[in-house]
Amino acid sequence: MSSKLTLLGLFAVAVLFHVGLAQQAGSCPGRQRYGQCQCQIQKLQALRPSQRYESEGGLIEVWLQNNQQLQCAGVTLVRQTIRRNSFNFPGYNNAPKLTYVPPRGRGVHSVVIPGCPETYQSTEQFQGQREQGEQARTIRADEHQKIRPIRQGDVVANPTGHVHWFYNDGEEQLVLIHLIDTGSNSNQLDQQFRKFYLGGNPQSEREHGQHQQGPYQGEEQTYYQQRFESNNIFRGIDDEILQEVLGVRRETVEKVKGRGDVRGHMVQARQGLQLVRPSRMEEEEYRHGGSSSYGNGFEETICTARMRENIGNPARADVYNPEAGYIRTVNRMNLPILNYLQLSAERGVLYRNAIYAPHYNLNAHTIIYVTRGSARVQVIGNYRQPVYDGQLSEGQVLVVPQNFALTKQAGQGGFEWVSFKTDANAMINSLAGKTSAFRALPVDMLASMYQISRQEAENLKYNRGQEVMIFAPSSTSLGRALP
Repeated sequence: MSSKLTLLGLFAVAVLFHVGLAQQAGSCPGRQRYGQCQCQIQKLQALRPSQRYESEGGLIEVWLQNNQQLQCAGVTLVRQTIRRNSFNFPGYNNAPKLTYVPPRGRGVHSVVIPGCPETYQSTEQFQGQREQGEQARTIRADEHQKIRPIRQGDVVANPTGHVHWFYNDGEEQLVLIHLIDTGSNSNQLDQQFRKFYLGGNPQSEREHGQHQQGPYQGEEQTYYQQRFESNNIFRGIDDEILQEVLGVRRETVEKVKGRGDVRGHMVQARQGLQLVRPSRMEEEEYRHGGSSSYGNGFEETICTARMRENIGNPARADVYNPEAGYIRTVNRMNLPILNYLQLSAERGVLYRNAIYAPHYNLNAHTIIYVTRGSARVQVIGNYRQPVYDGQLSEGQVLVVPQNFALTKQAGQGGFEWVSFKTDANAMINSLAGKTSAFRALPVDMLASMYQISRQEAENLKYNRGQEVMIFAPSSTSLGRALP
């Protein structure tokens, strides 16, 4: 009898334990699969990169990924600067990545898609020598998967686990802003950002003293360093096995493993890379707004899927006000691969003192990166005071949690930004203007809600009712705008 009671007691404890876990999990947002809720934020801060990695071919700057705001959104942010004739070692991430090209430089990008053919092929063999002192020899015709030119305003998709790389073939530095969505369901590991390279010795930057400490010290700093570990995936494979499967000499295996390589994440191609690609004339047509094909679900397969969309051209804006600015979005509708990544982006430009109306995202967190200018930004949650009310300037990042209201007013020099969003079809609800919630409510309801006259309610509903999302400044706002 006592044994039965003991079993019943253990069963009851187990049931209560699992119910408790279910209740705890149910109280957290769906993207948070890693323990306690991370979005209990009462104060937001504008963030600058806290880690810096210098390499032969450029610079990598990282926003501290165990910052509470970035944990809330489940993302990591990286700014990469690639020098002329340099490229980053091909590699893959444990989470999807969305890349924005701000107004600086141009280059090429490629994603290696498993099982797809090498459709870029050269048909000629020729005599040549690649390095000084090397004997002339016949160079075999090359073939590789598709490469894509990239330019300012491009948004580039990089699916989880797919090998990809960037190369700067321009005349100036190429700057890239990467958003890595570690909270994605396609990341089956944990919420730590992991980078796997196919060559080099990326950790040599830290080992050779080129890593610079950020503002965080002690336990938190150590925790971050553990999370940002990245390495050459071949280094752990036995030399003999690697020599056998690659069919090369032992000396080549040593090179593949990156032993003794101190160049870091990015390296320079001294004589440039010889790539198989369309003619320069065809690339120039693209760069100057040439037509691009849109997949319709039939003709687009994973091997031919478009990986980029340009959101920098005001002529293709989704919202445009000649006195206030414009907004352009990219989502799963105009770049179908984003449905697989579950990410989207918004490019915004506000002219001097213009206002982006108060609004909130129904189904996504927003990560704002400022590309130019400054603005007064307010973020309002379900607290009495704003969780953020201050200046946001070039190079800063601000995380806006889902459903938190947001408004921006540009300074005297205007304001430009890109926002990454954690849903493939992020939706906005405006709180002012023609498409706002006010326009959808009856006038009498507004009058009763705010205890105002019907005339005042009509003014509230219709006075700025012809403008959508972005408002030109009134004469009163010009007098009190930010400098």
